[in-house]
Amino acid sequence: MTKHASGADHDRRAAVRIQTQRSGKILCGDFAWDCVVRDFSSQGARVQMLTGAAPTGRIQLVDLDAGLAHDVTVAWQREREIGMRIVRTYDLRGLAPAAAGTAKRIWKASRSDVATG
Repeated sequence: MTKHASGADHDRRAAVRIQTQRSGKILCGDFAWDCVVRDFSSQGARVQMLTGAAPTGRIQLVDLDAGLAHDVTVAWQREREIGMRIVRTYDLRGLAPAAAGTAKRIWKASRSDVATG
């Protein structure tokens, strides 16, 4: 596990961040945007949006590789990068509550894409 490369000695976060390159989706209302989860901890994530769009309001981050959905709040935003605080996490690999229904459908669809090639 490594801390984020910029300012690791001065990092004020309580949880260690793990650098990743995982595929993700940002859900906001009726919209879904592709993103890359650049680093992740138990308390937050840093994602890079693949478009210039910037979601606002109630947001869910779907980690397609891990099979998890996170209710998040935006902590900061710089151009296409967004820092998020995790409020709640849902495991999409089993029974998921209605609040994660859209996330689960998107995750399942991503799994079938991987299986078919």
